[in-house]
Amino acid sequence: MTPLAQPSPDILTAHLEGEAVLLHLGTKAYFKLNATAAAIWKGVEAGEDEDTLLARLVREFVVEPEQARAELRRTVTDLRERGMLLP
Repeated sequence: MTPLAQPSPDILTAHLEGEAVLLHLGTKAYFKLNATAAAIWKGVEAGEDEDTLLARLVREFVVEPEQARAELRRTVTDLRERGMLLP
């Protein structure tokens, strides 16, 4: 199993009920993640691969696999662009 992504070591995470807040220590920027993005972040933190994360998103949010895949890719791209995930 190859992890989908790896969090930057500069990130502190606070998991809240159904959400997460990330603090980038380098830029001091805060990011609030909605339930879907928080679930993706949790999976990344756990070292999950894309298939495992997709299955969990489909199960937890009752969405079609195509929709879950699109959201997963969009979220990972956004987090990478913001420096939250390692390139």
